[in-house]
Amino acid sequence: MQWHNSAARFGALAKLFHWTSAAAFIGAYLVVYYVIWFMDDTTPEALPVLNVHWALGLLVGFVTLPRLLWRLWNVQPQQPPGTAVEHVLAHTAHAGLYALLIAMPLTGYIGTGAPTDMGLFAVPGFNETQLFSWISQTFGVDWDTFEAPVDAVHHFLGKFVAWVVVALHVAAALIHHMGRRDDVLTRMLPFKD
Repeated sequence: MQWHNSAARFGALAKLFHWTSAAAFIGAYLVVYYVIWFMDDTTPEALPVLNVHWALGLLVGFVTLPRLLWRLWNVQPQQPPGTAVEHVLAHTAHAGLYALLIAMPLTGYIGTGAPTDMGLFAVPGFNETQLFSWISQTFGVDWDTFEAPVDAVHHFLGKFVAWVVVALHVAAALIHHMGRRDDVLTRMLPFKD
């Protein structure tokens, strides 16, 4: 299996970034909806479960920057046949996905006042960082005033935007695979050369 992309396929590293992001993103959703549907998120019992959501969200954030750099530095497989409008829509959709992969972990982290236990180490809550201390002193805001709008943005993106963007991505992959019968989906599948 080749590490680098080619004109025909994605390489192992691009696939690893893609599927790690996808698994962590979906996992974070499953965990948070478990908390929403089956737990009271204000109780101490919910904190370890929410910690899994936070850890998965941070993983998405940590993987996104190297993923974007790899995408910029590496050759991209050729686009499948399509109209100019379809290609613009595909690029716009990918930009939307990357924006989501940045915005969701970023708003999730800076809107969280509790530390995230990663097992070997803990990531402090944003309210405990020097950056928040500077923001608080410079703009005269306390944690509650700062956190509320950030949390609102995170929840809005998660409840309304992410579902649409991810559903469009999956639908496009399935249309390419089952409708057009091209290799857009299969060239990103793991263990396919």
